[in-house]
Amino acid sequence: MNFREITSDADIQAAVPLMSSLRDRIREETFLSEVRRQQIEGYRLYGAFEGDRLVSLAGVRRTHTLARGEHLFVDDLVTSAEDRGKGYGQALLAWLAEESARQGVARIHLDSRSTARGFYEKIGFAFATSLPCSIDADNPALRRRNEKTSAG
Repeated sequence: MNFREITSDADIQAAVPLMSSLRDRIREETFLSEVRRQQIEGYRLYGAFEGDRLVSLAGVRRTHTLARGEHLFVDDLVTSAEDRGKGYGQALLAWLAEESARQGVARIHLDSRSTARGFYEKIGFAFATSLPCSIDADNPALRRRNEKTSAG
């Protein structure tokens, strides 16, 4: 098995089927431009390969936040359905950890679907008590209420 960053247009496009098995919103016609847009902000795609066959894919970014300090954030991690349970995802994470440590980044963080929690716990990830959450920016609940000001 070998690991490498996926950088060429052709290789990124070849990753569409695997990424779309994780992210159902992914469309073949926009995937390359979406990846390129994220790369401006530090996003990188890495693959685990058996020969020339992509078996596991990770989308990551090195970042720094006040809450977590310097860390590698795993946005996406997926292994092909036929290859799950063979250790490819764990091997790709281990390789990413080695690469991060070489660059002085000591922590890896990720958000996970609840169905994958057992996988991450088995390899040593600890889950926080806080939960990721989201809301649409145009949700009416977020609209400011006009507060009446009293004229004196």
